[in-house]
Amino acid sequence: MKKGQTEALAARRRALRAELQRRVDAARSAAVARRAKVPKKVSPREQERRRRRWLWLLLLLLLLLLCMRCGCVPPPPPGVAVEVPAAPAPVAAPVAPDPPPARIARRARPRFEVTAPQPLPWLDAFRLQVAARSPRLADCFTGISRPGALKWTAGVEPTHGLVSDQVLEPTLSGDDLDTVQRACVFGVLASPPYTLDAGTSPSTPARVGMVIEF
Repeated sequence: MKKGQTEALAARRRALRAELQRRVDAARSAAVARRAKVPKKVSPREQERRRRRWLWLLLLLLLLLLCMRCGCVPPPPPGVAVEVPAAPAPVAAPVAPDPPPARIARRARPRFEVTAPQPLPWLDAFRLQVAARSPRLADCFTGISRPGALKWTAGVEPTHGLVSDQVLEPTLSGDDLDTVQRACVFGVLASPPYTLDAGTSPSTPARVGMVIEF
């Protein structure tokens, strides 16, 4: 450290010491003046407050003395600091777009042949047997004011001639039936079982529909 810098530090320390001494004397004078104005009888709470104030003041003075002895004044910088510019962030290389997928050549597909369902070999015999039950069906329509027609749909199992899942739908030319009349129609069309020749057709129930006029 140069001689001029050392003398400047010493002068600054003396100025700080003098300022500290001046503040201590001023605080002591103010305390003496306050003590003279305070009445003799002081409450214990006020005495505790004063004691705490003096403790804080003494701690402050001790800290100032320590700073003066340790030479807290920072030495002058040896030179001008040069800021080193930060390295630029690496630039990511552009990503090439994926090439478009190659077009797939058309392939010749085999023609889809739609096979028409074979007619049921027992359907005509079934319709004739339903028509033969017309006299019994006429009793179910007793009390209806005007003639009409209903669409009857059911599942027919040809091997045993059984009927299931019966549905009656009214048409525009007729009225709907009540519960008793519908039960009568279902009973006549389902019992007794039909006599059908299934032949080579599957024995699973086939959905059959027809119009019943009354």
